[in-house]
Amino acid sequence: MPASNTCVKTGQGTVAMTTIPYPDEPGPGQALIRTTLSTICGSDIHIVDEMPLPPGVPMGHEAIGVVEAVGAGVTGVKAGDRVVTGCLVCCGTCRRCLEGEHQVCETYNSPGNLLFGAQGEFFLVNGAQTSMAKIPDSLADEQVLFVTDIMSTGFAAIERAEIKAGDVVAIFAQGPVGLCATAGARALGAGTIIAVESIPERVAMAKRFGADIVVDPADAVAKIMELTGNKGVDIAVEALGHQVTFENACRVTRLGGTVSSVGVYGAFPELKLPTSGSFIHRKLVTTFCPVGTARLERLMAMVSGGKVDLTPLITHSMKISETPAAYDLFRKREGGVLKIALRP
Repeated sequence: MPASNTCVKTGQGTVAMTTIPYPDEPGPGQALIRTTLSTICGSDIHIVDEMPLPPGVPMGHEAIGVVEAVGAGVTGVKAGDRVVTGCLVCCGTCRRCLEGEHQVCETYNSPGNLLFGAQGEFFLVNGAQTSMAKIPDSLADEQVLFVTDIMSTGFAAIERAEIKAGDVVAIFAQGPVGLCATAGARALGAGTIIAVESIPERVAMAKRFGADIVVDPADAVAKIMELTGNKGVDIAVEALGHQVTFENACRVTRLGGTVSSVGVYGAFPELKLPTSGSFIHRKLVTTFCPVGTARLERLMAMVSGGKVDLTPLITHSMKISETPAAYDLFRKREGGVLKIALRP
């Protein structure tokens, strides 16, 4: 029975490493993965600091690994395969999965279908037949790590807004998800991309990923309206999860435009829409990270084809055993930190 040194939530705002035993033989539909590369997501901070999940919850949902063993019914991967796993697991056979909405799978919807335990030496994947994909030999772990979550989420923020070639897009906050939305807007045909950010390292990365203009959050609304001739943008993406950025995204969206929210509002009991006519004849969409084998393969194809390179997001590297210290670093947003590579 393999034992995994894994980061777990120990209380509100705290994590620690502990040993979790895993079975030698996974159950039906499951796969046991040996981690080769993991990281910390902004959603992990929300889970640890804000959400009422109990102590002992294994942390982490973005990881690359090698299959150690598979359970009955899993034929898509086998022991020894190098795989990428979506941050959400899915069965592939329920009504939602059959409609292509694997991220809202009905089989694994209680208490949720988030992958847990990927900040450990091993982790177990439910719905392994449809929740992971084999990685082409030509791609390194670092090249595909972000298809697990933030690349898919950031690109989907643009896709679900139904972008048209030449659209003007504003993206509020250039953290890892916002930067992926910026890269997605560029890859998917935006005409002008306006990023909203003030941290110098993130400003520079936004420009590197395709932003044409970066404005300061302090006067973002006025500046964006000035840049668009007071008409507003076609698409505004909220990628931070704060009330003020959501309101500002609404305020800069033109009549007939779309507000696309991928922020996690775990710290807020309610989210208010702004008044003063800023939500007349606009569309609001929210996005839960698209997952499933086909989605993972499509994103890896974009990476393989040279359409996007997100490896610059990896700014720091630490051992999995140092994950609690990595949480502290990630929270502080200091030293230019964006994503921390966690390795065995």
